[in-house]
Amino acid sequence: MEQMKNAKNMLTASKANPVFPAYRHDLESKYVKRALQLDAETVPGAEFYSEANWIVPGDVSKEGILFFDSHTHTFGELISFCGYDYEDIQDLGAEIEFTVDNEKHVITKSFAAFVPAGVQHGPLIVRNVRKPIFQMIAADAPMYK
Repeated sequence: MEQMKNAKNMLTASKANPVFPAYRHDLESKYVKRALQLDAETVPGAEFYSEANWIVPGDVSKEGILFFDSHTHTFGELISFCGYDYEDIQDLGAEIEFTVDNEKHVITKSFAAFVPAGVQHGPLIVRNVRKPIFQMIAADAPMYK
């Protein structure tokens, strides 16, 4: 069968052994699983970055799961967390502490946040996960740096 011309732009597996900047923490654990990561290496010619993770209950530490430390980018970034409770889709099923421009936000609802280029953000910590969460990052840059 002939391969379709746009098949090269579609991913069905995550990037093997991704390399992240020092402010990003290794999330692969029994509580966080990377689903997909699209960038200019996984899809040559891609002009944006996207990453998706599943977070599941089980981490009982008081520290929570540290996604990243304080940092800035030269590009805008979308960060979203969506709780998986079909009866109450707005319930995040967890608590997220997210600092943006030195303002600490404690979030318990599904949310999306846009962080403009040059704006400090982080740390971002996920705590008290009671239900699965789908998490996504997207950026208007071909690589996450």
